[in-house]
Amino acid sequence: MIDLGLLLARLFLGVPFIIWGIMKLRGGDAKLVPVLAGMGLPDARGLAWLVGLCELLGGLGVALGVYTALFALPLGLWCLVTAWVAHRNDINQLLAHAGMAGGYFALATVGGGSFALV
Repeated sequence: MIDLGLLLARLFLGVPFIIWGIMKLRGGDAKLVPVLAGMGLPDARGLAWLVGLCELLGGLGVALGVYTALFALPLGLWCLVTAWVAHRNDINQLLAHAGMAGGYFALATVGGGSFALV
């Protein structure tokens, strides 16, 4: 039963990042590029593409259970960073991102379960 719960947790945490990564890679970075450029970061479009790639790979790693802690910790930190940088003026989004971070940290602590690939 615990392993089934961990599988569900991995899917609920990983699939959104898979979708967000694909969206960014397919041109859905239009909202992200101005934010990155406004922060003074060079090559905002390239950085947005890199973010999309990392989100896609990280989401796949978590969903499949490939070295769960290796992927879950950075995604948890990413949720906290985006909560503060992009959503600190929207308490609902900030709390949603913080909640996801907590899920990632819990998953990194207990592991992916027996249904994980590695």
